[in-house]
Amino acid sequence: MKNAVGREIPDELLVNNKRVYSGKNQIDGQYEQKVGPKRRIGEKPRENKLVATLREACEKCGVHDGMTISFHSVFRNGDYVASMAVKTLVEELGVKDLNIAATSLGSAHDIIADYIEKGIVTGIQTSGVRGRIGEVISEGKLKTPAIIRSHGGRPRAIAAGEVTIDIAFIGASASDYYGNAAGIGGKNNSGVIGFAGPDAKYANHVIVVTDTLVPFPNLPAPINAMDVDYVVTVDEVGNPDK
Repeated sequence: MKNAVGREIPDELLVNNKRVYSGKNQIDGQYEQKVGPKRRIGEKPRENKLVATLREACEKCGVHDGMTISFHSVFRNGDYVASMAVKTLVEELGVKDLNIAATSLGSAHDIIADYIEKGIVTGIQTSGVRGRIGEVISEGKLKTPAIIRSHGGRPRAIAAGEVTIDIAFIGASASDYYGNAAGIGGKNNSGVIGFAGPDAKYANHVIVVTDTLVPFPNLPAPINAMDVDYVVTVDEVGNPDK
């Protein structure tokens, strides 16, 4: 099927409510069905959600081949969380056929390009891609076509169920033991972390990764503890100056 700019789009790509570009404002006024987030029921009181390692948190979330994970990009090229998470899933837990749905990907995430070349990371959905990841995608090494959305189109797609995130890894400058997380208040302040809002609300599981634990309650908290499953501490979440 041809889109509005005359490019032929294979029919097999038009699944899960995907459609070809039909021109500016062509879908204005149409309706779409949003999905409700899947939430873990918490009846038993918990002292905190802190676990010892990123691997333990991933195991508790039920990792599996073919899963989709997400990250936010407010640390830009100073982000450490995405690479740590992907490396944990691939090298420690042996996950294959991994799909990544990030707000943006850059040179801080070059390790992902290695896993694309090895056929371990097979899907990319993002609002921007640069560095080696962009190079290997351009060279046709990604198994499936990369999906690029605007920063506004990404949360819409998540809310509409076009993207199902199994685990969202949210790097936070500070968090309390319960998962109230923010981009300020720690040793590496990123600023606002609003990009991660849809991920926290709609992902099946949410892991907050921080290098600064603060007393409860850590308020105001853009990422609310009600949406968080586990909290992990690491040495550094990222360098916001890069």
